[in-house]
Amino acid sequence: MGFFDRFSRGGATGGPTGRAARRDAANSARERRRTPSFREMRARMRTEKAEAKLLETETKIHEEAARMRMRARPRR
Repeated sequence: MGFFDRFSRGGATGGPTGRAARRDAANSARERRRTPSFREMRARMRTEKAEAKLLETETKIHEEAARMRMRARPRR
């Protein structure tokens, strides 16, 4: 690593230093404090509901497939 690269990329570790580091820390703290909007909460609820319905459907498909396999086996 050259001398100029060491200072242009944020120090020896490659991360931000000084003002940039403080700005990143402030932005992440601000993001953590932010409460989700009504639209975001509603979208999350719709997503969770759709995922639950999908898992329920998948379970029913596997149960029906198991029943079909049991019926298809030849009996001795």
